[in-house]
Amino acid sequence: MLVEMRVSQFALIEDLTLKFGPGLNVLSGETGAGKSIVIGAINLLLGERAVTEQIRQGEDSAFVEGIFACPDSCAAEISALLEEAGIAAGEELIVAREMSRSGRSVGRVNGRAVPISFLKEIGQLLVDLHGQHQHQSLLRPDYHRELLDSFGDEKCAASRRRVESLYRRRQELMAQLSALGHDSAERERRMDILSFQIKEIEAAKLEPDEEERLLKEERILAHAEKLGQLLASAYNGIFGGDERGGVPAVIDLLAAARGELQEAAQIDEKLAPLVEMLESAATQVEEVSFELRDYRAAFEYNPAELAAVQSRLEQLQALKRKYGQTIAEVIDFGRRAAEELARLQNSETLARELEEEIAAAGEQLEEASRQLSALRREAAERLEPLLGSALRELAMPNARFSVVISPLEHFTLMGKDRVEFLFSANPGEEVKPLAKIISGGEMSRVMLALKAIFAGQDRIPVLIFDEVDAGIGGAAVQSVAEKLAALAAYHQVICVTHSPQIAVMADNHLRLYKEIDGDRTLTRAEQLNPEKRRAEIARMLDGAEIDRAGLEHVDSLLERAERLKKKRGLFPGGK
Repeated sequence: MLVEMRVSQFALIEDLTLKFGPGLNVLSGETGAGKSIVIGAINLLLGERAVTEQIRQGEDSAFVEGIFACPDSCAAEISALLEEAGIAAGEELIVAREMSRSGRSVGRVNGRAVPISFLKEIGQLLVDLHGQHQHQSLLRPDYHRELLDSFGDEKCAASRRRVESLYRRRQELMAQLSALGHDSAERERRMDILSFQIKEIEAAKLEPDEEERLLKEERILAHAEKLGQLLASAYNGIFGGDERGGVPAVIDLLAAARGELQEAAQIDEKLAPLVEMLESAATQVEEVSFELRDYRAAFEYNPAELAAVQSRLEQLQALKRKYGQTIAEVIDFGRRAAEELARLQNSETLARELEEEIAAAGEQLEEASRQLSALRREAAERLEPLLGSALRELAMPNARFSVVISPLEHFTLMGKDRVEFLFSANPGEEVKPLAKIISGGEMSRVMLALKAIFAGQDRIPVLIFDEVDAGIGGAAVQSVAEKLAALAAYHQVICVTHSPQIAVMADNHLRLYKEIDGDRTLTRAEQLNPEKRRAEIARMLDGAEIDRAGLEHVDSLLERAERLKKKRGLFPGGK
């Protein structure tokens, strides 16, 4: 549910925090107090278009934030959506939006910046808003099919699950057939390509670590001359010296130094360890000279060998350009190509088997879709009179509602049906799609009637009705109030209303009002305690000065509402 909402620098709102509870939440207030502004702010959270004129005069930006607690009914879908977007899920879902005068609009979910389209996507799982605004699931024909299927109870749900299962199986078989190639000529071409690739890789006799070893060999062979010079110089310096230049060998210098240090140690025995260290150094230098001598004796520069190594490296590079970034990937490519070739060599038999399975699955899917269509038609026949009766109770005596089920050209996960709700509010007018002819007030009442019928099945947790009571009175308003209270046992309902009959059914009542601060007009909100609630409902009754008689009338309405809610179990979670 929507736990809390904060609005800042938006229209007449400077800084406003609204706290909502479970059940029926009523927003009331004088005309122009800012109720429509709050609905506009909610629309921003739901990804609707931002208009810079909505930013409070004199400010550069406006901000709206909503804190939601996700119920079990939609938690899995929301978690999947968040996971796909790389957003961490928690016990609360924080949705925010900021818009600036430059026209830039930023959405955030749990602190992470998201496209505005993502706000719309997640908003459709959280909130259904009905009234004069466009965030209405009832305008989406794909939602009509969902509603009809949910009304069709478990029998319809089981039939739909079977259709989904058969559809997925058929798609899987078709994908397998496609992987084989659609005809023999295509398969032959593919087999020729695979045979060439396999032979080329096998002929190269690749080893996973070969390239690294060859690169080391190439580096040594390519620098053979310099390497020989460095080794000769090092060896001469250690063991030979330079007789003409009068430079003794390192080994001779160490021997001389060792002799002098030994003589010094005879004078001061503390120098004895140094003699040992110098003797060890001399031994190590001598070993180095022997290793260099052996390396030089074994080293032989061979231009042909360098050419062979470079040729092999070029071959490996050519294979990598074709089949993978590393030799290991090239080897793996060859393995997978061999597996695919083996499959294709048996493809004729496999293709025939798959085609037979696809045909059988298609027949089963066709039959399952026919059964699902029949169940949908039965559900539609039951739904139409129920909705007609509910609409008559909501002061729409001439309304006609029709469910049209038409065939699709292709199978889908939901069968082969297109479902659309048609509506006519007035006698003599033919029924037409809801999106084309229904007004905001009519839309709210149609959705209220539908939601009342589908209350237990609908997964959207928050329902918002903006002046659903517009243009009706008397018994019709009472019927609207009772239906809203009934919905509030299954959903969190937020209702903007001028009707006292609706207000007395509320579980949580907020009053919006205007306040003059200097030369500015501000919208404020107040969570009403029992006494202030009595006064607000008395104002809603006749707008006159509140007197004892008015308050007594309010008390009688509240008592009657309490009795009705108790009798019908119309309390939050009282399903």
